Amino acid sequence: MHVLRVVRVLLAVLIVAAIVGAGSSVLSARPDLQKAKRNVDSSWSELAPRLDHRYDLLTKVDLELRPIAGPVHALVGDVDGALTQWRDTRAHSGVAAQVGAANNVEAVARRLVATASVSPRVRNNAAALTALSPFLADSANADSGAGFNQNVTSYEQERRGPVRTLIASVLGDGSIPILDTTATPSSAS
Repeated sequence: MHVLRVVRVLLAVLIVAAIVGAGSSVLSARPDLQKAKRNVDSSWSELAPRLDHRYDLLTKVDLELRPIAGPVHALVGDVDGALTQWRDTRAHSGVAAQVGAANNVEAVARRLVATASVSPRVRNNAAALTALSPFLADSANADSGAGFNQNVTSYEQERRGPVRTLIASVLGDGSIPILDTTATPSSAS
């Protein structure tokens, strides 16, 4: 009988301790998570206009490569689709979707530049080479992307753990991908 009374008291103490622990976790996690998210949003708001400029340069490359037949022409449609997705996502979606769209543009741009660099038709087209040069010289994603990716890594670390993951999902703070900063091959001459 005495043992049951002790067990009931201990059970009540454990329940209260669990509630207090969960409450303190919620109260301590929320400000850290919000600060990390603000850092991501701030660095993205600085980076995104640079990517807009980079993708304007890619649009010029796309226009110059459009009339060239062959494998390069096949990739022009992929670039068009990726740039359209970027502009739509940039205007109507959150940071995570925008980063995904930017990663898609970067991947397609790398494929286009790699294909153009081995194409004799592109190497013999002065207008295409002239359009490619400013795009290849622009390193907006590599220069500013590192700082953004560091903020995303910090944010994702704040989201880890069973309680913090639950808090992040309740607050609507979903996962954010890092920006692919793989360099675009620059040998298109």
